[in-house]
Amino acid sequence: MVMPQAMAQTCPQCGADIRLSGARCKSCGFWLPAAPARRTAPPQPRPSRAVGDERRKVAAVLVIGGFVVLGLLAAGVMVLLREPTKSGAAPQVAAALAAPASSVAPRLEPSSLLAEGRRRATSWRRDAVLVALNAGPLDGRGVMPDGKLELAYAEPSGQRVSGGAETGAERLVLSSSGGALAEHEARSAKGRVAPEPNCVFEDAWGAALRAGESAEAASSLRYGWSDKHARPIWEVVTRDGQITRRLDGVTCSILTR
Repeated sequence: MVMPQAMAQTCPQCGADIRLSGARCKSCGFWLPAAPARRTAPPQPRPSRAVGDERRKVAAVLVIGGFVVLGLLAAGVMVLLREPTKSGAAPQVAAALAAPASSVAPRLEPSSLLAEGRRRATSWRRDAVLVALNAGPLDGRGVMPDGKLELAYAEPSGQRVSGGAETGAERLVLSSSGGALAEHEARSAKGRVAPEPNCVFEDAWGAALRAGESAEAASSLRYGWSDKHARPIWEVVTRDGQITRRLDGVTCSILTR
């Protein structure tokens, strides 16, 4: 039993003063009740960090980060705006350096153009055959970049279409100076069928150079049927029209007669 504060100073049995008695009354020996424990305040929760302060810190970090990002974007825009004035000359220099390569005309390859010429000729006349091929001027590598190729086709005038057979006067002329084959029709004296060369252009010119022809003479190479040799031949022709060498159109061998 917990005694009221006023009665806790006297013995409940004899009424003696028990403030200095201890556990038992000094007067009568009565066991005194234990003193009630001092009442304390209920436990308080630990103070938490202020939410407002935390939010202010986060907001401050976001604001500072935003300013940094905006500054970087502004610097990038300024660099991009200034870049054309600083590097505008670079593309012009690159274009100037690349200009010589792109201005050089591609080399003509007569042997490769024969297939295209045959296709165009048979579209013109179903039984058209090759009559002549001319290419030049030439250097050590073949047709010069400013050179020209010309192919002439005609129809056989009789039933025979083998080498040496006579052709009509109408011609389909295909020519190229490095681009696509241009074509036009023409009339000429009757010609002879010249089977497409077994000794191709590149091999014939190589054989002529090995035989002593000059790569600096700017000669031309002409292909057609030869009544004298009774076969198709290649002829090396100078600028003034002189024939300096003849080669067999089948074997590429040098003809001496």
